[in-house]
Amino acid sequence: MKDPLADATPEVGYQTVEWDLLKPPDERVMPLTHTNRLKLSEMSVRPDGDLTEYSLVDRAGNTYTKSDFDRIPETPDPERLDEVLTAIESSTGKPHRLALAHLAEIAAEAPAACTAAVEPMVGLLGHSPPAVQGEALNVLTMVCESDPELTRSGVDPAVTLLDSATHPLLRSEAVQFLATFAAHDPTAVTSAVPDLAALLRDESTDADVVASILAAVVRAQPDALVDVVPKLELFLETEPERAHTRVLTVIGLLSKEQPEMTVEAVPTAGELLSAEEMPLRSNAAGVLADIAGEYPTKVKPWVPEAIELMDDSDEQVRHNATAILARVAAEHPDAVRPAEEQLLAVLDDDPANTRFNACWALNHINAKHAVDTLREIAAKDPDADVRSVAQLALDNLED
Repeated sequence: MKDPLADATPEVGYQTVEWDLLKPPDERVMPLTHTNRLKLSEMSVRPDGDLTEYSLVDRAGNTYTKSDFDRIPETPDPERLDEVLTAIESSTGKPHRLALAHLAEIAAEAPAACTAAVEPMVGLLGHSPPAVQGEALNVLTMVCESDPELTRSGVDPAVTLLDSATHPLLRSEAVQFLATFAAHDPTAVTSAVPDLAALLRDESTDADVVASILAAVVRAQPDALVDVVPKLELFLETEPERAHTRVLTVIGLLSKEQPEMTVEAVPTAGELLSAEEMPLRSNAAGVLADIAGEYPTKVKPWVPEAIELMDDSDEQVRHNATAILARVAAEHPDAVRPAEEQLLAVLDDDPANTRFNACWALNHINAKHAVDTLREIAAKDPDADVRSVAQLALDNLED
């Protein structure tokens, strides 16, 4: 007789199977493929019906029923950690996986108590089945949230799991752990930058989590991102999503250090100036402002869009727009001259840097009609730097 589970086992992880007791034994199993998960600890068994039973099945054909899950306490007891670790180290197959699920429950309840679990979990990242590796990463992530330094030994093994040959479900677990650790020490994950940049366009991976790691790394070690700028620019050309904001942050931080490496991103950032999402507009304007400091001519085509942003409801967007206009006006005053009215309007904005940029831009475009306003700013603005640049503009305009 054919094994009823022969066609029901998942590629990795676990999935629910339905047993129809009215059918012949070799035909009664139907896999519910949409239930596939990598980690046993995040699954449960559906209640049985009169003529239908449910269980979970793993890649090896092991089945897991409600009675198996009932052996895991509803309220995990950290005092049982040693007992659970012994079970993990001394068992294989189904008992091993159930013990791991039990450990995951303890880690979720008391991550700080799971110090002794770190090295055994790191050891499982080597040559274990993906479901076991995923559960180990799950435990490491929870411990990392409590005390990241304890899990440092797991970083390099997790980086190796970013390879394209790794199953997407497992790769996502590795990304999540690395994101948690990178918030503590981004320099430890710099070796992962090329793989992470490649994953930005992988639909099976959460691009926002990947981008958060890259953003953490660029703040600590900008040079680590230089070689992947083309991949970042390619990602920005895809349909805008939340991750675009973080990737723009990465490019913006790089452009402060090495604008020549990011200048090719100007057209894409320019297109995003009209994005509906405020963070995208703001970050795109910030990128263009940074690049305009060295390459104003490259940014000049986007001055009309920057002028429109001067009427934006968000202060940060307006600030970034004034930075674009001030830097482009230094080389191309005629291009910025249509913004005179908007530049005068933002002299009432709260951020001093916005008023500072506006005064510089008014100076560069020789805004004769701004003399009276600049005289008032030079005398009364609460910020000394703004008063100083307003006076400089006033002196130039009155010559």
